[in-house]
Amino acid sequence: MSRFFCAPNTYTPAGVWSAGHALLLAASLVLIALALYLSRRMSARAVRFVLRVSTLTLWVLELCKILFVLFSNGSRDPNDFVPLYYCSLILYAGAFSSLFGGRARFLGDCFIATAGLVGGAVFLLFPTSTLPYYPAWHFLSLHSFLLHALMVYLGLLLLLRGIYRPVLRDIGYPAALISACCALALAFNLIYDHLTGCASANLMFLSKDFPGTPVSLIYRLTGVFFTPFMWLAQAFLPFLLVLLCYRAAAYIQHRKTK
Repeated sequence: MSRFFCAPNTYTPAGVWSAGHALLLAASLVLIALALYLSRRMSARAVRFVLRVSTLTLWVLELCKILFVLFSNGSRDPNDFVPLYYCSLILYAGAFSSLFGGRARFLGDCFIATAGLVGGAVFLLFPTSTLPYYPAWHFLSLHSFLLHALMVYLGLLLLLRGIYRPVLRDIGYPAALISACCALALAFNLIYDHLTGCASANLMFLSKDFPGTPVSLIYRLTGVFFTPFMWLAQAFLPFLLVLLCYRAAAYIQHRKTK
């Protein structure tokens, strides 16, 4: 049990693309496939119930993660516990989708089915915030895979059940939520670094390099344009990727039907 709640690098980390990563990835894919199969005839009302339960679960897990980082790991680094990263936005989008109606609900649905889906899938392939520091059998490792597997499942659920169908004119909805969080994160990074006298805050990966991850390559390639590039890329590229895949799938289905 001590290994399950250990501090970072206390035991040998699992590492990215290791046997532990492969096991967690396989388990996540199986759970996603099983959940989608069980949801294949789900009504719109039932989908909304699943969104509410999932959002509540994710908020409880996020609170547990913050308490663990603060009191078990003893970290006071805001990068470790402030929920202002790209994949943290599922918490806010889920609340919009679950608790509100009208445009707020539509914004939440749009984010979950596009940006959230891509963010979850990318993390499952590149879990660079947990497995380089913790064993596969660890609270934060399991938390992160459950979080991102739920992101993928909920995104696919909304698309497959027809709750949301991506069209280009909707791109501003997820971009608005992401940009609002980018503005908050960048302001926090600048103020925190000014107050502490060290350039350490990097919420939303906007302010500095994140070595050992794909962000590092972007940092080297973009130079002084790193911050605006990361802002715009996070705001627009995931939606465009899902829109492209959705249209390709619709085209293939149309050709088969024809």
